[in-house]
Amino acid sequence: MRKIKRKWRRFSLYKKSMIIMLSILIIFGCVFLGYVYKSMILYERNLIDNYIVYITENGTLLKDINEDDIKISAYENSNINIKDSLNKFYKSNNLKIKKNVKESTNDIYVYDLYNENKLISKVSLKCKNKYKRMAILTIYEWEILDYQNYLDNGLYNYEITIPSNYKLYINDKLANEEDKVKEEEIKGLEKLTNYVEISKRQVYTINNLFTKPSIKILDENDKEVEYKLEDNKINIDNNFKEINEYEDAKNYIKDDFDILKFAETYSLFLSDDLQGTNHGFEVIKPYLINDSYMYNMAYKWSRSIDITFVSNHKLKSPTFTNESLSKFIIYNENAFSVEVYLDKNMIVSGKDLVDTMHDRLYFIYYNGGYKLVDMASVTER
Repeated sequence: MRKIKRKWRRFSLYKKSMIIMLSILIIFGCVFLGYVYKSMILYERNLIDNYIVYITENGTLLKDINEDDIKISAYENSNINIKDSLNKFYKSNNLKIKKNVKESTNDIYVYDLYNENKLISKVSLKCKNKYKRMAILTIYEWEILDYQNYLDNGLYNYEITIPSNYKLYINDKLANEEDKVKEEEIKGLEKLTNYVEISKRQVYTINNLFTKPSIKILDENDKEVEYKLEDNKINIDNNFKEINEYEDAKNYIKDDFDILKFAETYSLFLSDDLQGTNHGFEVIKPYLINDSYMYNMAYKWSRSIDITFVSNHKLKSPTFTNESLSKFIIYNENAFSVEVYLDKNMIVSGKDLVDTMHDRLYFIYYNGGYKLVDMASVTER
């Protein structure tokens, strides 16, 4: 310290003045730069598109939320704090902020806050004051004119469709019956379910979650199932096994049932080429369930006058060509369907004619054998 004082005494008045002036200038320069920096920060932050981000991240929007008015899901983790969860969400990349151009005016700016495509909040801002800094920067001061939240269903909610013999777990908790909003038969299988039990479609709505949940789905064998989550929806329509090759499908079909033989027989019945009473109805009757849809349709055909109007024709040899079985669907151990294709070769009025069957046939194992319960034309091959 003494050395510094001695050196200071040696300086001339001019040098001392210069040092003092320089020190003052440095101090003022630092103050000015600090002022400029704070002004730029304030200017940037109060630009309207930046300000809405600022108030979402600093918790301003959470002050008026009454947690007692918001329902929390039973699947939610214990000790959940709604404001903490929302604050964490508002600071995450999952928050999407969009200016509502339709509702905004020259004086009022409206912003919608989204979690993916779910609207969770609407904020209206109005400028209450503006002033200049550094003569060139206009600083706007904003007030929240209106704030609405749409949290009646929580921050996260889902619609999940699974087969009725699957299990749904949310945060390791089994989904309860109260959240199952719909149970329905799978479209196209109504005639099968008249005779055998086939899994149905169950639709769950899971609401009032404020933290992103763990969703787990188990199949009928309690094995975890992969799924896709799109637009807050999971859709597993069925758990049916689909097999393209006949040899593989045989593992699920009983009694070595000859599907092609039956298809040929039914095709001959439709063209009045079966022997026996009632135009061959008795031949196919063992493959039909009494008073079923297919039984009644075949019965009416065999006794209608239309069957007598089938064109006079002669079957060629070989009668059937281009036969194939594909796209098996195994519904359960007693029900399956298969896409059947075959060409029936005939001669009508001296000319070759090919009558093609391209249908999906639906079978169930009933009273000791397979019965045809439905069939539908396939328009593409």
